[in-house]
Amino acid sequence: MLLFEKILKLFGSFFSGEPGAGTVLLVKTVHSPNGKQRVCFFHRKEDGIYGYREELYDDKSMEAVWIPMKHGHVEEYASMDEAVAAARAEVLWLHLVI
Repeated sequence: MLLFEKILKLFGSFFSGEPGAGTVLLVKTVHSPNGKQRVCFFHRKEDGIYGYREELYDDKSMEAVWIPMKHGHVEEYASMDEAVAAARAEVLWLHLVI
């Protein structure tokens, strides 16, 4: 169970931009029509912040993994609607699916 807890903590730090920043819930994941990109929307319980992260699927290496398009701090929004609007403004293919 310790490994699972570490993975959850690492997953949360990816979305929050800083390690141990709180409980991050994955709210929604939207995949591009070709399946090679996705946008993950999250909600941080402690402060009510929403956000998103765009990722690219890398299947060229031995480990097929999702790689974040941006590193570091993610933008924070007061609502899920604001996060979705911001993602649609930045990620062009989102208009095709949501």
